[in-house]
Amino acid sequence: MPESTMVEKRSTRGLCHTVLLSAMAAALPGLADAHTQPIADHGKVVKITSVSKTGKKRAEKGQAAVMGEAHGAPVATLGADALHHNEMSENAQTILNRMPGINVTSTNPLGTRPHISVRGFSGTQLGYTYDGLPIGDLFNGGLTAGSYNYAALYNLVPVTLGESSGIRVIYGPAEPAVNAIGGIGGTVAYAPRLPGKTFSTAVFGGVGSFDTRSYGAEVNTGASKHGGALFLRAAHHSTGNYLQSSPDRGNSFYGAYVLPSRSGRSQFSAIVLYNNNSGYIPARMPAALLALYGPDYQWPQSFTYSYGQATHEMAILGYKTEMNRYILLDSKAFYAYTRSNQLTYQNPAVTPTYDGNITYFPFGNGAPYNRYMYVTRTAGFSEAVNLLFGADKVTFGGFGAASIYHSSQYWLASPQSASVPGQNDAWDEHAYRIYGKIYAQAELHFLGALSIVPGVKEEYVDTAINDIPGAYYPVGASSGNDYTKPSPYLGASFKVTRDFKFYGDVAQAYKFPNISAYYAADSFATAMSPPPGITVTPEKVTSYQLGAAFHGRRLALGAALYRQYFVHTFSSVYDVTNGLTYEYNYGASRYTGLNLTGSYKPGDGFKIYASWSLQSAHYTSNATNSFGSSVQAGDRKQYTPKYLANIGVSDRYGRLTSALWADFVGSQVIGTLAGGPTTSVMPAYHTVNASFTYTLPVHAPGIKSLKAALNFTNILNSRAYVYEKQFSNPNGPGSYDVAEPMMPRFVGVELRATF
Repeated sequence: MPESTMVEKRSTRGLCHTVLLSAMAAALPGLADAHTQPIADHGKVVKITSVSKTGKKRAEKGQAAVMGEAHGAPVATLGADALHHNEMSENAQTILNRMPGINVTSTNPLGTRPHISVRGFSGTQLGYTYDGLPIGDLFNGGLTAGSYNYAALYNLVPVTLGESSGIRVIYGPAEPAVNAIGGIGGTVAYAPRLPGKTFSTAVFGGVGSFDTRSYGAEVNTGASKHGGALFLRAAHHSTGNYLQSSPDRGNSFYGAYVLPSRSGRSQFSAIVLYNNNSGYIPARMPAALLALYGPDYQWPQSFTYSYGQATHEMAILGYKTEMNRYILLDSKAFYAYTRSNQLTYQNPAVTPTYDGNITYFPFGNGAPYNRYMYVTRTAGFSEAVNLLFGADKVTFGGFGAASIYHSSQYWLASPQSASVPGQNDAWDEHAYRIYGKIYAQAELHFLGALSIVPGVKEEYVDTAINDIPGAYYPVGASSGNDYTKPSPYLGASFKVTRDFKFYGDVAQAYKFPNISAYYAADSFATAMSPPPGITVTPEKVTSYQLGAAFHGRRLALGAALYRQYFVHTFSSVYDVTNGLTYEYNYGASRYTGLNLTGSYKPGDGFKIYASWSLQSAHYTSNATNSFGSSVQAGDRKQYTPKYLANIGVSDRYGRLTSALWADFVGSQVIGTLAGGPTTSVMPAYHTVNASFTYTLPVHAPGIKSLKAALNFTNILNSRAYVYEKQFSNPNGPGSYDVAEPMMPRFVGVELRATF
């Protein structure tokens, strides 16, 4: 290479360093000094011809038990092997329990109404992506909103294990290039299943406890003469569930097509997924009734029931091309559709008090049925321009999405009764939300040891809602607003030795108000006055993380400290007088924690691993809401486990792969219906689990492999409540708790044949 060219490249790199670090210093005071702290190594940019191979390699080798780092932030990874032999007993969220500092529960094995906590952050404080695009609800946050908004998508299943080739969790706010909306506490990133190079077909099926069944088929065409490859999958899952009278079933259909071109310098991809679920939705039961009748107790269907149907569809088109040795373009467009339809019955002949434990709330017009509908349609586009300067990379990009929704609830005399706006509706509303982001970030390397990742993004959100006249909106109204917020980021890592590094990051990020923040404005409108302005302010976090990682040939260790300061903390309240959920700001809060992880592989396929996470979350200011809930500085935040830990062993011996592990969850403060913490706690609990996969020695013509898997969840049949909430007693003073019991012992057997 001519000397003049080399000088020019060095000069360009120096300019990139100066410009981006200066921009970061201006965006966040004090950040200019933070880049000297130790942080992460990103590796070299790979060409398109090796992108799929590299991604697959990382997914397979990812260790859930040990934290790594990326862009200065702690990360944990689950590979394909962990995902594809556990569909009977785990789903795409509960499998995250294998990662440090994460606790997930669900009301059935298929994944309905999940509750997730990542280092104490709730599901609505996390971002979720699939193939690098957001899959969370643009209006309600989280993946399903199942534990936040009472008028929610309880049995929505946006993604399944069979549609994923790996899962990566980024702890804390991610770097600007990650398209996670509202991920102020972390990001859960699902990698899609992509076709392989060789032809294969597979059929699979299994049975398990609670009359749980699963079966399906896959086809991988392999690369054709023109270079394209196609992967197709269809699966069905059903369960009788461990809770009374709540059977559930779901179907998933998935397809992925990849077509390389220009001798591997470009790649086109198309992904389509469709998931639907239908079943009776379990109720959160009064704890007194669970103590009286047993933890699996549910209301008799002659008294009340709720039947839900939910669908999630997503289509993604991607094009990645290497323009030349200096420019790599990555473009994606997507469309997503979500629909939830819930029919609830309450027997009007039942007396107001049921078993002396809970007051029965009749529907607003005395009708026995209500139908709740929630439909969203979202389209978006992302573009990333990567400028390559040797080992360094500068990325400029943007992401935009527009979403519309229609939400309604109607009181009905029968399931076939007509829904007439202005007559029998509790509400009938339409809304739109537009989200936009532009960003710039760099990956800069110095002397082969120090890596720095500065970046900044600016987000824009515009929301509008229109309510036609109904019981909860007597005059109808329209309201809305918009926000624009910049978020700087700085990550770094320093390699002390080949196997040992320090890393850390500092960042600011925002979560924008959910649609429930707009309900109050419209409900307060009168015939003489318009709705008041939206007073809810975006939740803001300033995050600091520092970690160390050692990855040797047999031993891996990790440690990460974090402290995150929140202002305008979000909380919500469910108003029993009108059935609406309101979101509001609830003072300031602080999250602090320590994660320790480790694994040891002495050889011959045997491994022992463990993780321990200590976390605390407290309010740091006094606050009171209009529903009578108040907090004082120093109060613990609700639903933050004091600790999370796991320990396990795994082994590969001949044809058998086995694992035994235990999960430990510390005590959690219970929240109130009005959105604040209580003085009561959910006790600590633990579960013991195991899995065994055996490859049978089959020599039949055409059969490539035959695998059998045996999975155990909660072997010791531990009993605990995984979620509790305190309700005020409507008959007088005092309160009572509603609860969700954990899944008892589950045993599942799966068989998979590949041809």
